[in-house]
Amino acid sequence: MTRKVKGRLLWTAAAACLLLLMAAAGAGIAPHDPYQVNLDAALLPPGGDFPLGTDRYGRCVLSRVIAGARVSVLAALALVGCSVVVGGIVGMVGGWLGGRADNLLMRLADIFLSFPGLVFAIAVASVLGGGLASAVIALTCISWPKYARLMRSQVLQLKNEPYIRLAHFNGLRGMRLLVKYILPIAVRPLLIMGSNDLGTMLLELAGMSFLGLGVQPPEAEWGLMMAGGRSLLQLAPWALFAPGAAIFITVSVFNLLGDALRDALAPQQSID
Repeated sequence: MTRKVKGRLLWTAAAACLLLLMAAAGAGIAPHDPYQVNLDAALLPPGGDFPLGTDRYGRCVLSRVIAGARVSVLAALALVGCSVVVGGIVGMVGGWLGGRADNLLMRLADIFLSFPGLVFAIAVASVLGGGLASAVIALTCISWPKYARLMRSQVLQLKNEPYIRLAHFNGLRGMRLLVKYILPIAVRPLLIMGSNDLGTMLLELAGMSFLGLGVQPPEAEWGLMMAGGRSLLQLAPWALFAPGAAIFITVSVFNLLGDALRDALAPQQSID
């Protein structure tokens, strides 16, 4: 790892850690109660006690942006984690067993890939009745196949390596062989892909909330805040721009972190 790559990884990781700490703290570090309604302070411009102004209900926009980080960031992490776990298990089983099991699992992945992604997620979330859990499940349905294909290709490649054959010859078989020698190497590309997908997943979750199929009012969530602020664009643009800026900054940090991890863990894939 070169000094340049290491430095970029460190500062992007530090920025991501700050976002995660803010998400973990949530409303605990907000200057005001993000859910307290005060109609007398409705639509106040940025300044004074409200650095980012207030919304139509007099709630502090800055406090709601900070509180919304818990839902937006942690839900994106949960979505990536679910996609990696489900896709990783399916791809690992298919690649290891081969034959009919592999064909069946890959055809199942093809079925999910054949649907238009976001349209399919919207349909699933609608059937499940909306809410954060429904949005995560719906987006996991369209995200796991690519992880499954990547894991399968890694397992197929690694299980034919000489050291794997030697370990098998020495009596190490089945799950022990898979977990000890194949999984630690095969999971690395999935982690790189997952880190690159964090920003995309956050955008997709925000989009679901914006459409009314994700987080429901009065919960503080960036996509839902943008949906509530779009009608105030001319009257109180800060109600729309503040959560939009939070999404932009967070997605940028996660994308930069994903690029830095890719360069650090798989330098041969770097396009620099």
